[in-house]
Amino acid sequence: MSNPTDTPAVRIGRYLEKRWDWDAFPANSGYPELERAQMRYVGAGGSPKTDDRSTLPPGAFTCSLIFQEPGRKASTHHHKIEELFFVHRGNLTMSWQFGDEVVDFIVGPGDAVLNPTSRPHGFRNDGTEDCVLQIMVATAAPMHPTYTDHPSEHAVSPLRPAAPEKRAEYMLEVERYLARASAVKPRTSAVDGGTFTASPYVMAPHFGGLVAPTHFTYAVDSLTRGATTPSYELGVEEAFMVLDGVLDLETFGGDGKITTQRLGARDLALVPAGVQRRLVNSDAATVRFGAIAGSKDGVPIAWERALSAASA
Repeated sequence: MSNPTDTPAVRIGRYLEKRWDWDAFPANSGYPELERAQMRYVGAGGSPKTDDRSTLPPGAFTCSLIFQEPGRKASTHHHKIEELFFVHRGNLTMSWQFGDEVVDFIVGPGDAVLNPTSRPHGFRNDGTEDCVLQIMVATAAPMHPTYTDHPSEHAVSPLRPAAPEKRAEYMLEVERYLARASAVKPRTSAVDGGTFTASPYVMAPHFGGLVAPTHFTYAVDSLTRGATTPSYELGVEEAFMVLDGVLDLETFGGDGKITTQRLGARDLALVPAGVQRRLVNSDAATVRFGAIAGSKDGVPIAWERALSAASA
């Protein structure tokens, strides 16, 4: 296997080389109920810590993990850009604010919710196990939150649960941005040695996406043991975060040299635009990984367009 430094354009964030930052959100200091930790992979996300040298330089999006213990919450807040939550582990109670009312809904492992621009939202862990969620923000700049019920400003929250007759109305809006794992429709393609399956979450409806994209796309993909995808390249950056298993990312240099980087659980690879790559599973089991493409025009099976053009 080649040394990762042989391909400096492709950057890797290793889970085992990172640490959870329990002081990522200074506004929460002194409020134990608001404690949560962040692990930064691409950019700073909602944290002001833009000088973190362990995180990869952002372009079209940022990506981080959040760790929240049972009984903790995040105060209701909003940003000037959309952000996507994808739950890795545990159950999360989300709250969306409508006027002075909030509506709660629960998301679990494999569920995603896109918090649209300026929609106030909060979240809390009402479960009995720790929750880990992946957060992707559609800008390179850090997006500091604007709070609507932070305890530093409100001894008692000014927000109240939505009345029963309004909840159904509000949930219709929520469901436009909610992608349940059980509702995602996988698309499978035969590849060399096995199969590749793409489960589109945030993607155009005609590709099977459950939430319409405006800045980037997100899918959960899998590759069976022994399978290799065709090589392809994109005109935008793409990131892969492994959820289960082991993924080999092969990238092709201008001289034809192939560099292989092996990714384990919660490792992330950030591939710039214009880099030719292919995905390989040489491990003992199916690998599953999230794929973020830095454009709303992303497709479930990226190499299909290139193959169609070549055969035309």
